[in-house]
Amino acid sequence: MLDQDLYPLFRDAQLGDKLERPVLITSVADATSRNGDNFVKISMKDGVTEERSNVFNTSVGKLAVMGIKKDTVADVKITIGEYRGRRSVNIEDIRPCADPNITPMDFCKLPPIDMDVMYDEICALLESCADDMGGTCTPLSKLALTILQENRKGYMHSSAAVSMHHNMRGGLLYHSYRMVKAADAICNVYTDLDRELLLCGTALHDIGKIWEYQTTEDGSASFTKSGILFGHLYMGASLIKKYTDGENYNLEKVQLLIHLILSHHGLHEWGAVSCPAIPEAFALHYIDNLDAKIYACEDKFDALHPGELTADRPFGMPNYIYKPDYGE
Repeated sequence: MLDQDLYPLFRDAQLGDKLERPVLITSVADATSRNGDNFVKISMKDGVTEERSNVFNTSVGKLAVMGIKKDTVADVKITIGEYRGRRSVNIEDIRPCADPNITPMDFCKLPPIDMDVMYDEICALLESCADDMGGTCTPLSKLALTILQENRKGYMHSSAAVSMHHNMRGGLLYHSYRMVKAADAICNVYTDLDRELLLCGTALHDIGKIWEYQTTEDGSASFTKSGILFGHLYMGASLIKKYTDGENYNLEKVQLLIHLILSHHGLHEWGAVSCPAIPEAFALHYIDNLDAKIYACEDKFDALHPGELTADRPFGMPNYIYKPDYGE
């Protein structure tokens, strides 16, 4: 990671401040103003947050000739201004990064917990809930562990979204880890829940995202062809069927696990193939929604000072987000 103490962060800049620092260019697009002038829309990361700005009197092609394009590092001079009552980030100058030692990986956002630690803890919890139903079948947890072990690299490095929540390298693992931990905890409260089914469901609910998204080394994600054509619910359910056909798993549990995957979005209008029909499916849906909402708050907190509200109501959230100010 880039040593953020050496460079001013976007979130700390006040109106009128001038910043000079390296940034990761995450998108570039040609645009035309109302009076016909050409300019380029640019998105850039400082390693903590992302900002959008415009570069005037140029084009994507001209910037590319300079070596400035998506997924490259650039040195920028920025002035913080105001436009129509809102904070604006204005690029005064942009050039290829002068320091060859700074790479896109220096701007990669990662989960706050070591990835190997999260993966190992998920596996340990799955092992702890194994249920062979009196020796009549192979535990469902063995299925989950086999899938994770054979797809470990993708499971550990994939983003969980393009832009919604846990959209970073390792985001799928981080999201699944917190959900499995939460699922394990609520089984101590709702003791009639099938712990093995719920923990396997939380560990595997988004497994299809490994193939739904293409995640770059810096954590940016984009949809694959399979992601567009099928989506992660279908691909996750299909994976379960592939691994269980002809094996000695309990058929009812396999069907219920597939139901958990197909119903975890909750409602058809939210993308669910089926709506929850069993307690474990309701639990999975609400744990998933809870973790997504909590992460959205945590993510927005990175760009807020105590006592501040987000400038807009974040997509998918019911209200603005406020960062509490408890004083010193």
